[in-house]
Amino acid sequence: MKSIKKQAGKNKIKLTIELSNDEVMAYFDEELESLAPSVSVPGFRPGKAPRAMLIESIGHSRLSSYALEKAVNKAYQDAVFEHKHVPVSQPAISISKHPSFSDDGKNNELVFEVEYDIIPDVKIGDYRKIKLPKRKEEKIEVSSSEVDGVVKYLQRQKANLKDKSGEAKKGDWLEISFEGSIKNVKLDKLTSNNLPIVLGETKLIDGFEEKLIGIKKGEVRDFDLKVQKDFPDKEVAGKTAKFKVECLEIKEIVLPKIDKEFIEAFGLKSEKELRTRIEDSLFREKRERRFNEKKVQIAGELIKITKVDIPDSLIKGEADRMKASLEEDLKNRGLTLDQYQKDLKIDDKKMRSDLEAQAKKNIMLGLALSEVAKAEKIDIQKSENVDELYRRLIELIEG
Repeated sequence: MKSIKKQAGKNKIKLTIELSNDEVMAYFDEELESLAPSVSVPGFRPGKAPRAMLIESIGHSRLSSYALEKAVNKAYQDAVFEHKHVPVSQPAISISKHPSFSDDGKNNELVFEVEYDIIPDVKIGDYRKIKLPKRKEEKIEVSSSEVDGVVKYLQRQKANLKDKSGEAKKGDWLEISFEGSIKNVKLDKLTSNNLPIVLGETKLIDGFEEKLIGIKKGEVRDFDLKVQKDFPDKEVAGKTAKFKVECLEIKEIVLPKIDKEFIEAFGLKSEKELRTRIEDSLFREKRERRFNEKKVQIAGELIKITKVDIPDSLIKGEADRMKASLEEDLKNRGLTLDQYQKDLKIDDKKMRSDLEAQAKKNIMLGLALSEVAKAEKIDIQKSENVDELYRRLIELIEG
């Protein structure tokens, strides 16, 4: 095999690849050997008929097609390896000389051209001089009230519901059905049936649950409520809605005692051990949250000091991946991309523009981290080492 490299653009390579008669026919023979056992020729055992008869039975064009596909793919991979390239786009292949795959050895040479984008050269500034926003970092601490909150949550997970008569108060379990309308138009997004809530703890619309305090089973309440301006759905945010709510059930939440049985359910021996475990977990969460905040800040600064001419194919590919991931996430939540765009009031063009802008940032960050990792001699092929790299950067930046 012979390959000739040419620069077809700033980050685009064109290879001209040639295979000889012997190389081409080796692929043809390989396909013939693979398919021959499946061919039955009268008077011969499977796969043992003369070569010419096997080729006729299988079909010369079929064998040629398979052999050509394998020859092109393997030669392309070998040439890329030879030139030490890392393609970042699908190859565009054009065959300029087709082999005849004839046993007489005539016109069996294969010549084809392939173009692809490669990872561009990356220039990164002095990452050691990155400055993070100055702020007084308080010592990470966990309060007893925070631990109490988690203990209460664990109790809630094992709580029992007890039928209750009379008025509902905060902390009670309710089952409600309601419908909401704006300007006398009923909206499905403000309507729900048989919805379970814990009064005062289920975040619906600001002020909604306060309107239900004192409600009784079977009671229907009508009230107006102004939807908060920062409500996720922009169609209803800041508008006054009229609600009709029916209380279907009221139950008292009976929390279990924090006794031996409760504690042993978590594989522990004492309440002190339980609270210590919770405190340790909350401490780690806070520490991780602070670390992640610094990661975001460093990522933004790295992008600022990185210069790279990213191929369009790479940006489009990343944007496509992000879109597919978003669609899968929405599907898992019972939503569609159309609903998502409608809620955000963005059309396809704006959606694509936003995706490609973020894709460019993602790629720049990935390339920047790769350069820093080389300089710091950290292998970030393993995902856990990416955090190690960020910790090294924090040490270098903060001193």
